[in-house]
Amino acid sequence: MLLPDIRNFANSKVYLPILTSAALVDTLGLFIWRYTSLPGSPINRWYDNFGLSAYVIDVLSIMLGVVLTQISTFFIGGAWNPAFFCFVAVAIQMTHDLFFGTVIVPFIPKGHNAVMDLMKDYVKIKNPGGILIVDALYMVFASLLTMLFYNAPAWISWFVLLWTLYVTGYILYTRAR
Repeated sequence: MLLPDIRNFANSKVYLPILTSAALVDTLGLFIWRYTSLPGSPINRWYDNFGLSAYVIDVLSIMLGVVLTQISTFFIGGAWNPAFFCFVAVAIQMTHDLFFGTVIVPFIPKGHNAVMDLMKDYVKIKNPGGILIVDALYMVFASLLTMLFYNAPAWISWFVLLWTLYVTGYILYTRAR
């Protein structure tokens, strides 16, 4: 089965699969973080301190990355290539992460915004490359899942999204071990 071309950002049919994929990827990541990270790690403090807002920010970040990839690859043109789409998605996410961490976060004064205060801890972690790798994996998986959900009946995306959000309500309040 060939993966479908999802570059047409003007086609509203693709946005439900993007939302479903982003939510599913972030929820699976949330499970992993809750059960493998130390309780005081920045990722767990992110979810402990900001809960549903942290989740929504993460899901929207993934969605925006996929949509920006659609726009970019649409204008680049050429034959449809899922691997190239994923590569561009990773490049966009890396650009965002690096710009955000080196320009935006340091620009916001400490104490002005609680989210930015926590992000200041993120940019100081010992292995920041790990965050880039995880975010790259999120983008690849979200892109591939979007392609898979795109040609499936809409009820499948809705069903997966509803279950994902339901489960997320519980895992958000699970404390890291």
